[in-house]
Amino acid sequence: MDDILDYLYNLQRLGINLDLVPVQQALTILGNPQLKFPTIHVAGTNGKGSTCAFLASILREAGYKVGLYTSPHLVKFNERIQINGVNIPDERIIELTAYIKQNLEQHSLQLTFFEFTTVMTFLYFFQEKIDLGVIEVGLGGRLDATNVLNPLVSVITSIDLDHTNYLGDTKEKIAWEKAGIIKSGIPVVVGEKDPYLISIFQKIAAHRNSDFHSVKKEISLNLINSDPFNLELELVKPFTGQFKLGLAGWHQLENASTTLLAINELRKQLTISEQAIKEGLLNVHWPGRMQIISSRPLIMVDGAHNVAGMTKLREFVQSVPQRRILVLGMAKDKDLAEMTKLIVPLFEEIIITKGNFKPAETKIVAAEVRKYTSNYTEIPKAEEAVKAAREKIKDDEFMLVTGSLYLVGDVLGFKDRLAD
Repeated sequence: MDDILDYLYNLQRLGINLDLVPVQQALTILGNPQLKFPTIHVAGTNGKGSTCAFLASILREAGYKVGLYTSPHLVKFNERIQINGVNIPDERIIELTAYIKQNLEQHSLQLTFFEFTTVMTFLYFFQEKIDLGVIEVGLGGRLDATNVLNPLVSVITSIDLDHTNYLGDTKEKIAWEKAGIIKSGIPVVVGEKDPYLISIFQKIAAHRNSDFHSVKKEISLNLINSDPFNLELELVKPFTGQFKLGLAGWHQLENASTTLLAINELRKQLTISEQAIKEGLLNVHWPGRMQIISSRPLIMVDGAHNVAGMTKLREFVQSVPQRRILVLGMAKDKDLAEMTKLIVPLFEEIIITKGNFKPAETKIVAAEVRKYTSNYTEIPKAEEAVKAAREKIKDDEFMLVTGSLYLVGDVLGFKDRLAD
């Protein structure tokens, strides 16, 4: 298995290819498996992963065999490709990689890491005869390798500045890229709240003769319980019901709302009961996002990796008392200045560390941190940093690890070794 993963990860040297032709050619060679099962396609800057998790959970509770494709993984590659919550087995990764590689070589075709993984996912889901696939866009939308689907519904969550070197340096440009998943005659559900960005999506949907649905205009709900660890809501329209969310954080209300509007569209084609919706929203599993790994002391990890994500995390953290230590590690291609400004002032002490992939050096992060506090240390190895923080906090205090999904993945990989 290690040899196979080495082969796949080595494809990352080819970078990101914003061109659908290679993946379309590869899928044609393999019989276009992506068109042989119904799908839901989800794009967006933030919230698309949680929305995918909500959708897959509800559809699974409704009795369907559901494939879920997301990225990146946190601990193991296998997490990217799941069926009914079960990761793809190692042996299937080995089989599929060998089969796809052989076919590509016969046609002198080469794919990037994400393209290859996407092709593997579609072939696996087809072979396993899933009922539905929930497919998360990797980057952007228009030229993303997943944009070869003919989905039941397209979903676009919130829009913000991220991957600006690929998608554009304004929200408008990014919205146009995300809107690339809107297909002719296929309904689209949009969770974005900005009226101007909504108008962009609406115009493109009209041009493509796609039914347009906006969370801002079509969802109405009341908050029953405002505890961010135990959110409960009452949906007023487009249908009624009371639901509890299995994911923490007020921002999950936005993701749940987008999910519910998408489910409302899917109910026109699928059988999905209110009970399945209720159980799916409650029983959802999406690790690394405001995930509690210890309750006493309270230790939480969150993969906020851009300004929008950090803003939502800040709103949540402000409601938590005894904010003792922040373990912070960020990727080098992010807005370090704005992200540290948002989260660092909320904590008494900062420990700066690094995740496993494209990390910013601790001294660079430290230059931003010391604008707000002198109480910080640099511990580059993540496990040593988290252990040091764990040894300092008392049972009634709060510790947060954030700044990078890769850092969070590292922590989830060694969390069982942390002393109680």
